[in-house]
Amino acid sequence: MRTVLWQETNKQYREAVERYTKVKANVAVKVAEEDTSADFSIEPDVITYYEAPLDIKTILGDKKVWEEKVKKYTAPFIESKDIYGGQATFNFTVERKNLITSEGTKISQNLIYSRLSVSGFIKSEDGMELPLYKSYFAFEPKGLSFDEAIIADVRTMIKKLERLREAPVVDPYTGPAILSGRAAGVFFHEVFGHRVEGHRQKSEQEGQTFKKKLGEKILPQHMSVVFDATKKTYDGRDLMGYYKYDDEGVKGQSVPVVKSGVFNSFLMSRSPIENFSCSNGHGRAQAGYRPVSRQSNLIIESNASVSEQELRQILIDECKKQGKPFGLLFEDIRGGFTMTGRTMPNVFNVLPTEVYRIYTDGRPDELVRGVDLVGTPLVMFSMVSEAGDKFDIFNGVCGAESGGVPVSSVAPALLVTQAEVQKKSKSQERPPILPRPDEKPTM
Repeated sequence: MRTVLWQETNKQYREAVERYTKVKANVAVKVAEEDTSADFSIEPDVITYYEAPLDIKTILGDKKVWEEKVKKYTAPFIESKDIYGGQATFNFTVERKNLITSEGTKISQNLIYSRLSVSGFIKSEDGMELPLYKSYFAFEPKGLSFDEAIIADVRTMIKKLERLREAPVVDPYTGPAILSGRAAGVFFHEVFGHRVEGHRQKSEQEGQTFKKKLGEKILPQHMSVVFDATKKTYDGRDLMGYYKYDDEGVKGQSVPVVKSGVFNSFLMSRSPIENFSCSNGHGRAQAGYRPVSRQSNLIIESNASVSEQELRQILIDECKKQGKPFGLLFEDIRGGFTMTGRTMPNVFNVLPTEVYRIYTDGRPDELVRGVDLVGTPLVMFSMVSEAGDKFDIFNGVCGAESGGVPVSSVAPALLVTQAEVQKKSKSQERPPILPRPDEKPTM
């Protein structure tokens, strides 16, 4: 152990010297940076915090029980001859993080996550892959013990997959749309969250979308956005973005980034930026990466929310005002991605899996397929109008420079007066010609 520590210390020191030498060379030959803030903040508190190691076997229980559960969850997929793939995965993760700094901080903490994911796959006659996903999260496995509800969700998924296979493809469209709570959470995570991470305001390569927006109105007055690392649950459901201390030894905090529509703050690690000299507990990293400012629990709030029916009626009224025969409802998504730098278009792409047309003439909602929600952040933000009164939660792992970190989004349904969709990529391969191996031959 002493030899390993000696070798790693030597390696890290030499890498630090190399980085420092490069920085000095850049200062000598390049134009001065706009932000001349210090490289590392001095924090007021020296933390001593210790959690005893967890008894993993006791928390997890019998692994064979979960092996049987995932088999049971996927069994209904066999009933549909058109579904070519169905899977369920259970992941139980325990991280023990130890941090010792030259300032005297000593932290040992446990992070525990239990995730269950169910997915089904079907292919339309034109070759389009049509997946649906359902995920569940709790800190401990016992929080996922609701087998009947999960199997009911799987059966609902099967019916939707069969309907998706026959659903019409949507052409590129601009017009009013409703984002469900889950879709709105991912939308804000991609469009807003990454652009308010502090270190991006310091880099000359970043787009710095909101750097000069402090004190300006960027959302409707009734809306606020908080990143709260201290919130462990919301409405009885566990939040994956919770932690006690970040990966730089700073206590996790609640950061009101937007208050009554006005932009107030950035998410800060210990890398200061102009007007923000200290961390607010958002320096995060996957093991083996260097921490940078990252998101935690993103929570969107509104003090003027409307019911689901009112939100739909506002959408229909807006469609009529714009001369559109229908608006779109983004009911579910599987994730998204965004570009924040200057060398590429500063765009986002949210990947819906369940989208409906809401017609203005009273026809029933129509399930459609083949679209991605795209756009640029400032334009899309200016189109956010109303918020619903029911919240939904998206738990997941966000990937960026400092690796994958657990995050959550809590959001109501949102109405945007102008959304843009583009056609989703698809293959030219037809559905399988032969029946699945598990199907019995017909005489």
